[in-house]
Amino acid sequence: MKLSVLALTLIPSIAFSQSQATTVHEHGTGHVVIAMAGAEFSLSLVVPGVDIVGFEGPAETDDDRARVAVAISDLSNPLELFVLPEAAGCFAASANVTLSGETLGQDVDAAQEVNHTEFQADYQIQCQDIDALDGIEFAYFDRFPKAKRLKIQVSRSGDARSQEVTSDQRNLAF
Repeated sequence: MKLSVLALTLIPSIAFSQSQATTVHEHGTGHVVIAMAGAEFSLSLVVPGVDIVGFEGPAETDDDRARVAVAISDLSNPLELFVLPEAAGCFAASANVTLSGETLGQDVDAAQEVNHTEFQADYQIQCQDIDALDGIEFAYFDRFPKAKRLKIQVSRSGDARSQEVTSDQRNLAF
């Protein structure tokens, strides 16, 4: 059991770091890694800050800081954003949300640098009946209308596949 929990903790981080090495920061597009093991799964989400709060760079005003706080609060409730079949009896065992920023353009004058921020959320979800988990509805797009697409990597029972959901096609079937 401890080994599967460790694997669930490490798999998304490893997969995400590998995918992020070749991923371009693209407004409107986020990335999700789902790793399933036993009666639980991890879900990692990385999205551009502009998709979530409507701006890039640091929160400079009180309004900006309030939008970031609300976004972190909303992202901390994964089952409101990623709707699972009720029959699966799932609950969020943990949720960790961070906002990171990076400065691009190190070769240019400091005044020309472009700041990009990203939200990263890592979740552990446990289900009473994992076999009833046949898909996810992404209500995420309702809450964050600037988000247009999520590129998804799913690892389940040794199978790995890539899919995409959009604000128009928001259901992921397993």
